[in-house]
Amino acid sequence: MDMRILLVEDEEHLARGLAFNLEAEGYRVEAFERGEAALARLARPDQPAVDLAVLDVMLPGMSGFDVLERLREDARDLPVLMLTARDREQDIVRGLDMGADDYLTKPFSLPVLLARVRMLLRRNRPAESASFEIGACTVHPERFELECDGQSSPLTAKELGLLLLLQARRGRAVSRGEILQEVWDLHPETRTRVVDTFVLRLRKLIEPDPSNPCFLLSVRSFGYRLVDGPAEAEA
Repeated sequence: MDMRILLVEDEEHLARGLAFNLEAEGYRVEAFERGEAALARLARPDQPAVDLAVLDVMLPGMSGFDVLERLREDARDLPVLMLTARDREQDIVRGLDMGADDYLTKPFSLPVLLARVRMLLRRNRPAESASFEIGACTVHPERFELECDGQSSPLTAKELGLLLLLQARRGRAVSRGEILQEVWDLHPETRTRVVDTFVLRLRKLIEPDPSNPCFLLSVRSFGYRLVDGPAEAEA
């Protein structure tokens, strides 16, 4: 397996227990008590790549939300599972809106945590879908990459998942609820702007004019659809 997990947890007893159980599953674990140290580790090009971050929210110094924000600002496609005692709905939604891939509240079941870890690592493996075009861009699922006019941009697992879902329904409207369920494993009625945020990010990569999209279209009060170009957008 040889997959590497970055664990950021300041509760020493919990961190030891999590590291022990993750390593028993065959993962390599690097544990940190502070977000600053974890970010410094990720910034080192001489260190092995990390496959997943398990991130506590309530940390000394930088909070888990601050660490997550830095990760996403750097356009990192690292999957992030947030662990926290803060179980208020607004905290969970905030984490998801900021780019967390999953959110687990304390106290939690160890088998559930391990299942979530397996799910996120499985999703981050190269997809088997064929490449496809959106206007002047080509999506390469096997490389988690978008190529436009000779320039390549990395795609996160969620960005790719969203594009693959829209491609599978190409030309048809896909509801926000279906997107939340299929891409984020959330209840379709979850109140969050995460889908809209991801669409805006993708439009900046795909659309010649992101403020006037002609490929990734909004369907008012419903969701989004992917079309072949301006003619279909106007239809």
